[in-house]
Amino acid sequence: MEIDSLALFELLREKGIMYFYHSNTVATAVTFIEEGGLLARGYVEKEDLLQTKQGSDEDDKDFDVWDDIFIDVVDLHGHFPRQNLYGPVLFKFNTEFLLNDDLDIWVTKNNPIYWNSKTKKRDKYFSSVKELEESWDDFPIQQKMFTVRKSGKPILFEYLEKIILDNPKVIIHDDISLRKEAMRALKKATRHFPELRKKIMMRECSNCFCQSNYLDQVSVADLERLFLPSWHADFNLG
Repeated sequence: MEIDSLALFELLREKGIMYFYHSNTVATAVTFIEEGGLLARGYVEKEDLLQTKQGSDEDDKDFDVWDDIFIDVVDLHGHFPRQNLYGPVLFKFNTEFLLNDDLDIWVTKNNPIYWNSKTKKRDKYFSSVKELEESWDDFPIQQKMFTVRKSGKPILFEYLEKIILDNPKVIIHDDISLRKEAMRALKKATRHFPELRKKIMMRECSNCFCQSNYLDQVSVADLERLFLPSWHADFNLG
């Protein structure tokens, strides 16, 4: 259900929320950079661009969110604190894009991975900013997923503040540094976009479980999926 973007902007400012966030894998992030903005997974598929598969892809198609772009009002990496499960690249945006009338903004009451065929629309989405405000404390911050509905084009990079990359401090296959390969991919993707390149930074964590999780709880295959760009497929990874 579309809600009033200006009223949402004002509510978020009242809550002290100044930024939106979107996390993804290095390979998908490179596609966003090369195409000039965030893209819905349906758009990437239709245009035959590269993106990393996600376990929720089929559900997203079934529940009509395949063509939506998902963003959060909290950096989930720091919020929990552990790595963001969607990927190690974080795009950080100013909320002022809500003042753009061209965008159709919806807000979920829960992550669509928890929906099923019996979930009613009123239980999926907030119907208005008033309902969102009145029940703000009833829904955990990570459940309130903000979506740009069926944008059909690259969006939001004019409001981009930073591109933040996790440093997993993990070497795979004896000599492949995930940090170096991921940063190299982002730098390569931005070689013709100097303003974007200036926004790239490495995340510095303290009191966070991300690095121990990457080392001990994430398989090598998943680390490759998260951190290695598509052009790394030319390497023999064994």
